[in-house]
Amino acid sequence: MDIQQIKNFLVLCNTLNFRKAAEQINIVQPALSRQIQLLENEIGVLLFNRSKRTVTLTEAGIFFQKEADRILQDLSKTITRTAQVHNGEAGEVRVTHASSAMNTVVPSFLVKVKHKWPHLKTIAQETSNFQQIEMLLTRKTDLGVAPNIMLPQEVNSKILYRENFVLILPGDHPLSKNKFADLSVLKNETFILPQLSTGVGYVEAILQICQDAGFKPKVAHESAHSIGVLRLVEAGLGISIEPVSSVRGTNMNIELIELKDLPQKVTMTLFWLKEREEELDRFIKMF
Repeated sequence: MDIQQIKNFLVLCNTLNFRKAAEQINIVQPALSRQIQLLENEIGVLLFNRSKRTVTLTEAGIFFQKEADRILQDLSKTITRTAQVHNGEAGEVRVTHASSAMNTVVPSFLVKVKHKWPHLKTIAQETSNFQQIEMLLTRKTDLGVAPNIMLPQEVNSKILYRENFVLILPGDHPLSKNKFADLSVLKNETFILPQLSTGVGYVEAILQICQDAGFKPKVAHESAHSIGVLRLVEAGLGISIEPVSSVRGTNMNIELIELKDLPQKVTMTLFWLKEREEELDRFIKMF
């Protein structure tokens, strides 16, 4: 069974006359009769009742006619839609991202896409490193943007930028920039960090920072979202370490100390499935 065979079947349904249908299709009548017979054999039912004078659709033929017509219409729409997606005239692009990426690269990417392809739908979803990987592998997103993420072998990536970490303290904390010497003074503090299981790669970097300072952080609260972390710090429930971009534009009662001398940096990474690289290349280049 092929598309042309189904189209010829529908012509015969409209004419209920093999000679007229063959003329419309521009083939000989025996060839059309053979096509219909092969179609019936493949499906395993009679689609037409035939006599010397009349041709009528069977009950099965009526059902097949309706469904075949619907399928061809859907196929035509799909072909048109595919061309529109290819040309950026329709469809959607989905991006998952870390909180700090929304303060840097994600908005400008969305603006560029909207300017170039105004009818393309853009979906941006903030989530954890772990969830980003899961969504990418199950094709629930197209691109991911995350800091210090550890990626599986099915994924390609490129580094968008590097930046410093920043120490975040409540506004009334006794430690200040002038008094701060190194992170070892924080060994007795309580920290607010993402869960280790969800902040794949990123949390490890923060733990390494603390380990290099000679202590393991005592985690009092866990939050995967920067705004949640900042609010908890502001409330005096602990301290945290975040990318500099996470605190950009904030107007909160918190104290910030940029950790410029640390070897560990925030490495913001764009990533995608290797097998979809050609398909997504136009979007990758826009970051």
